[in-house]
Amino acid sequence: MPEIRGGPCEGLPGSLYFNPIINSILALFWSMGLSRSAMGLLSVMIREFYQDRTVLLTGGTGFYGQGLTAKILRCLPAVRRLYLALRPGRGAGGELRPVDDRLDGLFKNVVFDRFRDEDPAAFDAVRSKVKAVACDMQAPGLGLDSACRDELISEVDLIIGNAASVTFDEALDSAIQFNTLAPQELLHLARDGVKKPAFVHISTVYVNGRQRGAIPEQILASDRTIRQLIEGNDSDTPFVPEAEIAEAQARCREIRERAQSEEQQQEFRREIVEKAQGREHSENRLKKLIDDRCRRWTESKLSEEGMRRAKLYGWNDVYTFTKAMGEQLLVKNRGDVPLAIVRPSVTEGAIADPHPGWIHGFKVTDPLVVAYGRGFVPDFPGSIDAPMDLVPVDIVVNTVLAAATRATSEKIEVFHAATSGENPLANSRMFQYIKGYFEEHPFLNKDGSRPELVDWTFPTVARFQRILNWKYLYPLEFKQRLYERLPKRWASAQKKRRLSVLKTRLKRVQYFTDLFSPYTTLDCRYETTRMLALYESLPPVEQQIFNMDVRRIDWYQYYQKTHLPGLRRHELGGEADGEE
Repeated sequence: MPEIRGGPCEGLPGSLYFNPIINSILALFWSMGLSRSAMGLLSVMIREFYQDRTVLLTGGTGFYGQGLTAKILRCLPAVRRLYLALRPGRGAGGELRPVDDRLDGLFKNVVFDRFRDEDPAAFDAVRSKVKAVACDMQAPGLGLDSACRDELISEVDLIIGNAASVTFDEALDSAIQFNTLAPQELLHLARDGVKKPAFVHISTVYVNGRQRGAIPEQILASDRTIRQLIEGNDSDTPFVPEAEIAEAQARCREIRERAQSEEQQQEFRREIVEKAQGREHSENRLKKLIDDRCRRWTESKLSEEGMRRAKLYGWNDVYTFTKAMGEQLLVKNRGDVPLAIVRPSVTEGAIADPHPGWIHGFKVTDPLVVAYGRGFVPDFPGSIDAPMDLVPVDIVVNTVLAAATRATSEKIEVFHAATSGENPLANSRMFQYIKGYFEEHPFLNKDGSRPELVDWTFPTVARFQRILNWKYLYPLEFKQRLYERLPKRWASAQKKRRLSVLKTRLKRVQYFTDLFSPYTTLDCRYETTRMLALYESLPPVEQQIFNMDVRRIDWYQYYQKTHLPGLRRHELGGEADGEE
């Protein structure tokens, strides 16, 4: 029997090769609640599952995508091939660049440093197994050409659907395309696959919307909104995702058509001329300003429409709304495609892998955390004892890779990669860790002084907005109006700029409040019974390699020694604590 080798992750014994019959038997036993010891030798290891398999991963350049790619190459080097579906980039002049250029850029990222440094030869060997395919998640058929689609259909054993729009206030039509319709295209690809590939769909725990209490790992009702579930009104008209999508898309087309109408274009022109206050614009300059105003107006209206519809149905925002409809359609249309759904919570920096603190981009809480550290946010609304469900990215990555081994055609498996059910971190405790870190490692003002860090009281949203408006925003706007009427010697351009900067900061706080307060005020616990059972089913050596045990997270250690230093190092340009 061949030995399974793994470079930095090697050391596991070989045993039975994966096959669908064994996997179905395992799934049956596992669904009956049998422990790993009860299953005995039938426990299939993750590395066995991926032996000689071909994987298609979408969203390979994002946070999850980079983590998954690095983990697969470093710890699952026996894969036959890894296809990364990438959107072609654009050069400085706007010309399309081949996806291989994006792939080369991807492998220069810090997420691969550990593997590259530990074993350069092994890194080069598995790097050759990665192939980029040109893909457009917003195009019919994912924008795949016929030759590429035929290749994927004949070769792929596993599809990991990771690409998504994670912007909470994304334009509605764009969010529908990315989060609802694109997963259906991946499902079609899986259904057509010669090897009957399994499909792991990465979703979010927040598809459960404004529900409170214990939230189990189970599929969403395909004919109910969250509002209907909360109110318990089964007599309402069933929710039909397909009808909602059609109606929403029609409304989006109306908004875009209105933006291009002669009446609206004249309104944009009038606003620009008024703002110019007598200054002349060339016709070319005016056209550019009108186009920019049109684009921003359209995006704002589409975002407002998405948020309106989401909240009407009981979801927090257009992101969670469209992700939920994506799940509902997958459940309705999957046929016999083996499907597993992984729902992470708010995902932050790695606890260990590829290295402690690794992060790519600002995540949900990070802008607020940094703003607080700079002294810009004196308070924020929230439920003081409610948990802020955070999970390190490597636990999400490991859950996704492990979930694939449980995907069968008999039953849809759902796994929460979350912490509030087993290791909750209350908002108040999270704040104390953040404050403690910035007290010890402060951001410094330009004059070398430390920002003032005050204790948050976690008021209600309404009270917070009243304080923000009456104590800060309204007096500032009054001063701005006053300065416009005063002579320049009393109201210099520098003073006006300073007020404008302060107003921009306050508006950003309002923006963060509208987007993030639904998460800081939500008191619920996302159960992880199935995710932890999956973890317990692994042999001890694989439990170390593919850690999913959220019960062992030390939140003080994570925030003070891992996540915040990593955020500072990777996203704020600081080489060490205390440096900018």
